[in-house]
Formats: sequence, structure tokens, C-alpha cells
Amino acid sequence: MSLMTICCEWMDLEENGTYSRYMLSCVAAQNKTSIFVAYRGIIMHFRITVIAVLVLSVSSFCHAQGTATCDHWTFFKTFSPSGINRWNTVVGTGTLSGSIVGFVRYSNGGVTTFKFPNATQTHLSKRNASGVTVGDVDFNHGLIVSGSSATTIDYPGAPQTILTGINKWNTMVGTYQYNDDADFGPEWTGFKMWSNGSFTTIGAPGAINTNPNSISDTGIVVGWYVSGSEAVPFAADPSHGFVLANGVYKTIDYPNAFGTSLNDINSAGVIVGSWIDGNGAGGGFLVVKGKIKNVLGPHGETTAVNGINDNGYVTGTSSAGSFIAHCQ
Repeated sequence: MSLMTICCEWMDLEENGTYSRYMLSCVAAQNKTSIFVAYRGIIMHFRITVIAVLVLSVSSFCHAQGTATCDHWTFFKTFSPSGINRWNTVVGTGTLSGSIVGFVRYSNGGVTTFKFPNATQTHLSKRNASGVTVGDVDFNHGLIVSGSSATTIDYPGAPQTILTGINKWNTMVGTYQYNDDADFGPEWTGFKMWSNGSFTTIGAPGAINTNPNSISDTGIVVGWYVSGSEAVPFAADPSHGFVLANGVYKTIDYPNAFGTSLNDINSAGVIVGSWIDGNGAGGGFLVVKGKIKNVLGPHGETTAVNGINDNGYVTGTSSAGSFIAHCQ
């Protein structure tokens, strides 16, 4: 087994001396020191190089640990994937002719790109079985793409809105900026947007940042959050994954990890996520019936796993490139 670092595509946003960082997608790579799972605003006059995240929760899971069985590997290097739908269509973000744009890879291997008009950056996060895709435009507006039409969404009164997940009922989740703290910079919390356009907030108890990453067809939300009691100005904070089901928050932590993020969940309740330790090493995993299973590449390489569909196919990255595989 080769040990690798999990890193991400990040965007640093600057406004009046405040930097905010947002994760585009997780990437497994060698000899890198970036961290994988969060954004926080920090007032400083140089670029943020390491930012971790989150959490506090009402109850926790206890996990055994093993290794997932994965086969049917397909590799590609066009872009970094964030989600995969029922038809094995993968969406994500990459660079095309110097611009950051959204990518869609179909099950036959065909790839298309999408750039919102006049946008500097277009990011695609998740796609449902009907082909509706969500993401964001320049980290400022939520984005919904359906066929040839594209619409932006803003949480009422929020300066920044990002959509991160969608299920078959067109219920969406995302995050919006709700505060700009003198010590911690921009603070974010989550929301659910129903198909009728109404909003419900998602905020873990005691959290200063809550980031839903996905919502299943059964309505369960997974993501990460930052606990106010663990947050330290100008420093990295420990992170924990969360599951929100029937109004109850539960924490899932990868054993001995400094940071854990839950990135997607399918209708059977199988979760994919990523972890990182205090030295910058990390990996991707499944959570199946309460048991954590590491996801390793066909040659034992570490992965970062960002999406899973109802057929058990996952998508993410490794040193061999972006991938699709069937894991259980």
C-alpha cells in the first residue's frame, strides 16, 4: 500500500483583506501538503495554505474498520469529479483553455463542458437521475443546470450561495454566508431548498460553519461542520462528518483522523467520505452499515472519494487519475 496525501482544488477569495477558501473537489496525490475538507474565512495578508474543519454533534457512531472490495475501474484525467448519478454520469470541475468550467462525463466516455455566461468560474457538484445538475457560479450564486437552461439561486439576503447536492425529487442542499466575523472571517451555514423553492436552514448544534454535501433520495443529508467550541482564530480546526436524518445530527469520524468529511450518500444509506490526519496524509472510505471501509486503488494506492450512486459505483481521484469503480 502506498501512502499519499489527499489534497483538493481550492479557490481563495479575497475581499477587503479577508480570504475565504472553498473546496472544489478532493484529489489524491503524492508530495503535496494541501488539506482536503473545508473552507473558512481568515483575516490575513497572505494566502491560506492549510485550512481544516469542523464539528460537534448530538450522537456518534462507533465503527469497525476494513477495506472495501472494488472492481470495474475506469480512469480518466479530464477533470476532478464531485458526483455520479444513477446512469454513471459523472460531474465535476476542471480547467479548459485556462478557464475553470464544469464537466459532465457520460457512461459511454463522452465528455461535455459547461460555463455559465460571463462567469469567471463554473463548478458542478452533483447530478440527479433526471439529469439536473447543481453547483455554483464564482462561489457567489447557486447554479441549477437542466438541459439547455441554467438558473442561479441565492439564499434570501445572503451575499454568497453555493449548491452542493440534489436528489431525485429535486430537493437541493447547499450553504450560504450568514456572518462575517472579525476573528474567523465569513461564516457559513447550510440549507435545504425544496422543489417548490422554499428554504429550510441546516445548522449543526453549536456550529459556526455547516456544510451539507449531499442529500439522498430518502432525504438524508451528509456533510461536515465546524464546532464553535473547537474553532481557533487563525488556525486549522479539527473536523467531523455529520449525518442528518429525521432532524437528528450524528457524527462519523474516521479513526484517529484530524479531519473527516462525508461527501455523498446513496438510497441504501452507503456513505462515501474523505479523511486527513495531522501530518497531511489521508484517504477515501465507504461507510456501510456503520462500518468504515477504506477505498484503495487497484494497486493499493490511496484515493479520495467524492460521489456514490445507487448501484454502488463511486467516483473520485487517485494518483492514477480520476476514476469510477464499483465498491462494496
